[in-house]
Amino acid sequence: MSAVRKVLVQGGGIGGLTLAAALAQRGIEVDVAEASGAASVLGVGLIQPNNALAALEEIGVRGSCLEAGFQLEPLGIWNSEGVEVATIPHPEGRYGQPSNNGIGRPLYTGILREAAEKAGANIITGVTIWEMNEDHDGVDVELATWTGKRTQAVRQGGAASSRYDLVVGFDGVRSRVREHLFADAYAPEFTGFACWRVKMPRPVDLTRSAFVMSKDVKAVLTPISDDEMYIALVTPEPGNPRHDPLDFVRLVHERMRDFTGPLAELRDSITDVGRINYTPLEHVTVREPWFRGRIAIAGDAAHTSPPHLAQGAAMAVEDAVTLAAALVEHSTVPAALDAWYTRRRDRALFVADMSLALLKQEMGAQMTPDEKELADVGIAGALAILAQEAY
Repeated sequence: MSAVRKVLVQGGGIGGLTLAAALAQRGIEVDVAEASGAASVLGVGLIQPNNALAALEEIGVRGSCLEAGFQLEPLGIWNSEGVEVATIPHPEGRYGQPSNNGIGRPLYTGILREAAEKAGANIITGVTIWEMNEDHDGVDVELATWTGKRTQAVRQGGAASSRYDLVVGFDGVRSRVREHLFADAYAPEFTGFACWRVKMPRPVDLTRSAFVMSKDVKAVLTPISDDEMYIALVTPEPGNPRHDPLDFVRLVHERMRDFTGPLAELRDSITDVGRINYTPLEHVTVREPWFRGRIAIAGDAAHTSPPHLAQGAAMAVEDAVTLAAALVEHSTVPAALDAWYTRRRDRALFVADMSLALLKQEMGAQMTPDEKELADVGIAGALAILAQEAY
């Protein structure tokens, strides 16, 4: 007998939609409270490593993602002139081929949303949790109208609360569900760096991801379809500035000023501010159980990762499918959540800690002894570990 009959998921991103699909496919009633809605999906593109593709197969969307995306095999290492100087083969492991799939984020989210809705999940947009009151048997939740990132939500006049067996926060690095559980104990910390992602046409000869370092700027070029690619730039941004989007083109050009050859040509082709996404890299790692009673957090709400292993979204997908499995494998919520957390903790925290260590190493930032030890494992070593162990 399943531990739950009705679940509320706060957050309709990659992790939340994966969980909604996985639960609904098991006959569990699911509501998804999504603040900004499908038309406001943030981000440009991402890489789905093969462990994420294996987890996505559990909800039946691996094939759709591969059809929509661009399969990637060796990682190319380029110099600042755009010349490939080496390749890093992807490690063999339990998850098979392709090793990676590049895909546009809005398209990826659409595939997951379709799977969740087809399975029967109810996705409610433009709302967020206003209040939660938990007792031994469930959680009473009242929703509010979402009015924006930096404004207070508006309580819905006369709105009745709904009752759930479990509430799960897949609501990102600034999670309100995490704040409900832990107050300010896990406020996000700015790393000192940010990621610029720029979507553009794919050159016909770019058929793999390419990694470039130039002084204090890291660039990764990733195809996401037959026609499109994106450039991700990791750059120091002291003081966590709030750049004016009207300056994005100029700022990206400045940060790519040391690139020459094909990279300079790509830089000079960047003219549309609407194709640039800027994200400060913040860090949160919850090192205690990701739940209290019948309220839990997962994905970036529990463990964020800089993009240096391309595993942040993959960890959210893994969190989702393993949580759904635990909830039907155990007859009580405490037993299910404890088994899920025990299964996920070490792997997710390894990715979070390793990704932060690699960011600091590449950017010359101060590192702790533990971070230095992790960085010595290297990207190839870390990916080999992830490829060989079960999620």
